[in-house]
Amino acid sequence: MNGPARLRRSRLLLAGMVLSMSGCDKLAARDQLNKGVDSYKSARYEEAIGHFQKATQLDPSLPMAKTYLATALAQNVVPGLDTPENLQTAQQAINIFQEVLAQNPSDVNSLKQVAGIYFSIKKLDDAKVWQKKVLAQDPKDPEAAYYRRRDRLDAGALKCASGTGAGRRYR
Repeated sequence: MNGPARLRRSRLLLAGMVLSMSGCDKLAARDQLNKGVDSYKSARYEEAIGHFQKATQLDPSLPMAKTYLATALAQNVVPGLDTPENLQTAQQAINIFQEVLAQNPSDVNSLKQVAGIYFSIKKLDDAKVWQKKVLAQDPKDPEAAYYRRRDRLDAGALKCASGTGAGRRYR
């Protein structure tokens, strides 16, 4: 075989190997995703996080791996605990949900998760912003509507207590 033919054959062989390896990575990513789901269902969240991280490394285009990773991280956020570790876990989950939302801005589940995480770490103004985003996508979402209604009632109670607004005439 002459030089150019040998070079061409080597390139084709190399291209075939690369394509087959990427297919193996996608299969391995799906396997890691399934193992992560099994771990999550068994409440082994740290183990699930490891599997989901491997799945996202093996196949960054696998959208469910990021969603599941962020969900598992959010599960580890302890409501009301403001330790640096807890806040870091919360922020990591929020960042991954935002990556998911960059690909699919109307993903109501991710929007709700971000709102819930902010609520858990006592960032109530941020939680309200995200609840409004949920309502923009799903105006009939009962949880987001509840918080919106509760905020309106709280604002009305404040007006009444301060002697302003509709409650003033009943004093």
